[in-house]
Amino acid sequence: MADRPLLLNSVLCFLTCKFGKVAIKHLRSAVLDFYSVEELISAKRLLLNNARSLQSVDNIPHVPERREGETRAIKVVDDIFVVYTFLDGNLKLAELPKYVADIPDAMPSLRLYEGDLL
Repeated sequence: MADRPLLLNSVLCFLTCKFGKVAIKHLRSAVLDFYSVEELISAKRLLLNNARSLQSVDNIPHVPERREGETRAIKVVDDIFVVYTFLDGNLKLAELPKYVADIPDAMPSLRLYEGDLL
């Protein structure tokens, strides 16, 4: 198996590490609270391009390239989860590039969302 390339994107690094291990509700809240809309849009574009470039993946669900309105960030995050869920269901998450973050501070902590302060 060929080595997967490394791509710098803290949003996708965080989501790839936590997807399937943490409830979607907590992930969604953390991502929406921590990242800007521009960072989320950039992550979505990168994920879509990488998913479409996978050799054995057909029929990726339609995800609009652009989102508008007050709930744009929510829709973008939901689009990212649609792609992750589709790839996970087709056992293709491991074929995506490895997403990395340049600094740990570029990723949220889930302790607040998991109830550590209770």
